[in-house]
Amino acid sequence: MFVPKNFFTFSRRERTGIACLLSLIVLLYCIPIAWSYFRSDIAFTDTIGFHHAAFELREMMKDTVTERPRYKKQFYKHKEFTPFKRDSFRRFEKFEKKVLVVDINRADSLLWEQLPGIGPVLARRILYFRERLGGFHSITQVGETYGLADSVFNKIQPLLRLGDVSLRKIDLNETDEKSLADHPYINTKLARVIIRYRSSHGPFRQVEGLKGIALVDDSIYRKLEKYLVVN
Repeated sequence: MFVPKNFFTFSRRERTGIACLLSLIVLLYCIPIAWSYFRSDIAFTDTIGFHHAAFELREMMKDTVTERPRYKKQFYKHKEFTPFKRDSFRRFEKFEKKVLVVDINRADSLLWEQLPGIGPVLARRILYFRERLGGFHSITQVGETYGLADSVFNKIQPLLRLGDVSLRKIDLNETDEKSLADHPYINTKLARVIIRYRSSHGPFRQVEGLKGIALVDDSIYRKLEKYLVVN
């Protein structure tokens, strides 16, 4: 095949034009790279991501409510609010109202029933136990209620308060056997022994005289001493 000698040769003007064209191509290719490098603080718009985020924001705003701060100073200082879900906010309000402190010597059954794990049956048992005792002198006594589990008592114990204590006391020299046995800390056998001891040794001069009875050890005496009196 015959190839002209000047087929791959260019004139000076053509070489200049090709060089300018190649320079322009390289320049156009490098401009976006250089722009993104020097202006890295400007984020390019992601149209798909923007519409997706806007859709999620609209769905979230349907179930959210923005609460203003309670104090104006905090509002102007921070100017940012944390959205609360309506349901969560209502549950928080109900929880805040339910948090209460129960006076163990004054609370009625309705107040006891508001405590976690305490139903009508346990509430009545607590009141009955309190009445038989003559009042509580310690919060731990509530845990002695029949049927009250230790786990439930540990849960309600921080909500209990011991207010004014006014115990109903038993006169050792005037109370009969049946009335003594009605007290939760005195069983029928001990009540009978107390009456016999009183008949044999005469009236008690002081409450500590109970220590002379063999059935009354130190733990029983400590439980009884606050509910007994000698006139």
